[in-house]
Amino acid sequence: MSHNIEDKETTPSSSGENTRPEGVSDKRRYLIKGIGAATPLMMTIASRPVMGAQCTPSAWVSGNLSDHGQTRMSCGGRSPGYWKTRGGRWVVTGFVSGTCKHHALTRVCRDYKHDGTAFHQSAGGVFAGSAFGHKTMMQVLWLNGNEDPYQLGAHIVAALLNAASIPDYGMDRNDVIDMYRQLVTTGLYQPSVGDPLTAQDCVRFIQNTFE
Repeated sequence: MSHNIEDKETTPSSSGENTRPEGVSDKRRYLIKGIGAATPLMMTIASRPVMGAQCTPSAWVSGNLSDHGQTRMSCGGRSPGYWKTRGGRWVVTGFVSGTCKHHALTRVCRDYKHDGTAFHQSAGGVFAGSAFGHKTMMQVLWLNGNEDPYQLGAHIVAALLNAASIPDYGMDRNDVIDMYRQLVTTGLYQPSVGDPLTAQDCVRFIQNTFE
């Protein structure tokens, strides 16, 4: 039976801000709590040493630190918190952040018009599904946890913008788009090597790619 992530209601596991990969002890506590992927996958993640960044899903699942032929200390990725507060930087990605509805007194706009790149293909955008209606990618970045379970939408947008602007990020645009498509249609994402990932696992992987 498939498990459509768009039908789940749960508390998000991430704030959407810059985070670094958790240590081994944190991953073991995560396993004990029973949150996330099946036990075999989490045992693999918990037992591997944290020596560098794994910039592809397959490398992250297997703990292979020879990603792209060499150990990488950083995949160079930026967090949802970075992209949602720097709309001007979107110009290098080929996507449109949109314009602020109001001239805020602060430098950070939190309320955007619908003139940015839409999230879903059905609204003229990028990703499969319909969980976020006609919202733009920037608007999805600003959703709270109840509106964006696991903060998957925010993290998948960040991954797409990273893939579009960082030549050696580890995933290209199509990889990110396919990750979300698989999660929407089957509830799991299958890397080229290794066990399938849940939505929570994919968020944790994307966080691993942040600087």
